[in-house]
Amino acid sequence: SANKGVDAVELQPLDEQGLLATHNRMAVLHSAQEASVRALAVQLGYQLPADCTDPDLIQRDIAANMRRSVEACLEVGRGLSVLKAACEHGQFLPRLEVLGLEPGVAQRFMQAAAKFANRSAPMLKTIGSQSKLFELLILKDDEIDELELSGQTGELTLDDVASMSVKELRAALRESRERYSAQGEVMARKNLELDETRQQLEQTRRS
Repeated sequence: SANKGVDAVELQPLDEQGLLATHNRMAVLHSAQEASVRALAVQLGYQLPADCTDPDLIQRDIAANMRRSVEACLEVGRGLSVLKAACEHGQFLPRLEVLGLEPGVAQRFMQAAAKFANRSAPMLKTIGSQSKLFELLILKDDEIDELELSGQTGELTLDDVASMSVKELRAALRESRERYSAQGEVMARKNLELDETRQQLEQTRRS
C-alpha cells in the first residue's frame, strides 16, 4: 500500500490551474508596478526611454545623462527615482554600483529632481552647476518658490547664486539657516515667557 501511495503521487498530473493562477498573479503584480512606474515618470516629467519601464534601458539613459549641467542633473534624478520604482526589492543598489553612484549621492540627485524638476528654465540656468544645485537643497520648498518668483529669499538673491562660488554660496546658506534658527529660538523663548506671564496672571486672579 505504501508503493501504491508513491505511484499515486508520481502519476498525479501537473496542477495546471495552480500554475496558471500563479502566472496570472505575477502578471497582475507586474502590470501594477509598470503602471506605478509610468505614473511616477509622468509626475516627474521623465521621458521613459523607448517608452519602456525596463530597468536596463532606464539605467542606460541615466548613464547617458550623467553630465554636469543642471538640467542633466535633474534628468539623472528623475531617472533614478523612476529606476528605483522599476526595480525589484534589493536590485536598486547593485544598479547604482554599475552607474558608479554612491547611495548618498543618488539620494541628492533624487531630492534635486523632487525640488527643482518643474522650475523655470531661467532659474535653472542661473543656478548653473550641479554643485550649486546640491547646495540649494538646504532650502525649503517655499523658499525655493520665493527665489523663483521674486528672485530673492531672505537675503539671498538669484544674482548672488549666479555670482558666488560654491564655497561662498554654502557659507551664505549656512549663515542664513543659522540666523533663521536663532530667530526661531528667540520667538520660542518669547512665547514661553508670554505663557508663563499668562499663567501668573491667572493664578493672581484666582487668589
